[in-house]
Amino acid sequence: MPDKEDVRTFDSVLSPPGSILRPVPSALETRSKLLAAARRAFADLGYARTRVEDIVARAGVGHGTFYAYFKNKRDALAALVHENAATLVELAGQPWRPGDVRASLIEVLEGLSDLYDRDADLIALWTEASTQDPELGRVLGEVRRQFVARIARNVERAAAQGLARPVDPWTAATALAAMAEQTMFLRAVRKEPLDRDLTVQTLADLWLHALYV
Repeated sequence: MPDKEDVRTFDSVLSPPGSILRPVPSALETRSKLLAAARRAFADLGYARTRVEDIVARAGVGHGTFYAYFKNKRDALAALVHENAATLVELAGQPWRPGDVRASLIEVLEGLSDLYDRDADLIALWTEASTQDPELGRVLGEVRRQFVARIARNVERAAAQGLARPVDPWTAATALAAMAEQTMFLRAVRKEPLDRDLTVQTLADLWLHALYV
């Protein structure tokens, strides 16, 4: 029979005495780390100059780990765009309260302003990259279509309730979305000296008076 001192537990075989077993990151944590690293690399180097090597170096992982989650750097940027787009589409889909439409518009536009402030680097990046990469251009186009579609549904609903002028919902939504997006882009990305609250209130007033009776 072996001595008690010679008998090791399974854990002691795996780790030397005194060591601490570190938890293995989950797939979601690893993917999030890769996306954060991709975002830093794109911000530091620009989309065109960034290589997968730059992303994995910032994430502290190997190339194999990157390719387990993404096909290439375009795939990583598309994932970042979709994360940002989910917030954008959710904002556009918030129903406008019939009792106080202006307050509803301000709430949505404040959320949009916060999104642009938070993700100004990412928005600048995908705007640049979409002109260089047709596939990313299609991703961005789909994001915009979803955003416009949500606004169009609210326009259509307001018209059916007699609250809005009888306009084509899709055309009106496209114009209103472009106005809001471009203004937020100029303020957050191009750093135009526009006060945040005044910008939100002015956009809400323009939107309200252009559409509502």
